[in-house]
Amino acid sequence: MVKKGLAQTLRAFIASRHSLRPSMKRLLALTLAAAASCSSPSVSVTPYLAQNSLDGSVASSTDGASGSTSVEALGVDGEESVLGGRIDVRGDHSHLSLSYTSTDLSATGGILSDDIEIDGTTIDSDSVSVDTDLDIAATNAMWTYDWNIGETAFFGLGLGVTALDLSIALTGAEEITGLIVTATLDETLPVPLIAARAGGEIGPVWIEGSYALLSVSVDEAEVEMSDLDVSAGLKILGDTGSIVVGYRMIDFDAAYDVDSDSIDLDLAFGGPYAGVRLGF
Repeated sequence: MVKKGLAQTLRAFIASRHSLRPSMKRLLALTLAAAASCSSPSVSVTPYLAQNSLDGSVASSTDGASGSTSVEALGVDGEESVLGGRIDVRGDHSHLSLSYTSTDLSATGGILSDDIEIDGTTIDSDSVSVDTDLDIAATNAMWTYDWNIGETAFFGLGLGVTALDLSIALTGAEEITGLIVTATLDETLPVPLIAARAGGEIGPVWIEGSYALLSVSVDEAEVEMSDLDVSAGLKILGDTGSIVVGYRMIDFDAAYDVDSDSIDLDLAFGGPYAGVRLGF
């Protein structure tokens, strides 16, 4: 019954993410299969509201000439309230978690510090203004083997993978013709991670944190990524229900090479969140 309920819960989560790309859906399906194989696990679901912000820069280089523009100059450094979620499956020493967070920011009237070329389209830094649409989403699956420390604390090490979905569109004057054009980049990168996790309880209060990172080559990109997630909760219905507050920040540097051109996204997004954790 526990396995059946777990599978139904995860399938419902996957169905609710109908806008995710196929690679993300495959990641969720693999997590579902792994979770269903656990013997007598406990399951918790944590929907939350996050206040995410974006920081960093967008850079490109062509034939040795490079330029960089901050997200502040583009006008997409604001905050956004977004829905996120997490599912945890815990066994005796096995801990599998699945999470999703995103940010989607748009701005008009931004300024380029330097020319930016994306996939053969160059936006001139002399443009009166630049319109920007930037969408980032991270779907993460993480598994750790947890060692118990006393009766209420644990420490775990393991592996994870994040499907990092990047979409950026810059609209401004083309460098040579002066016509208004849009330069776009749309990529989904599967990034493997090495993960550590720790937590504990004091009475009705629990705290948990995880950190994952790795530097890898994926397709035509070099990606360095780290993911920090710290949360605390107050049990109001025992193990069945908790009020949760937390903070998550994902930092990545993705450099793409296309022929003699390259684009480098050095970005960090995330922020505080609050929600509830429901146990089954």
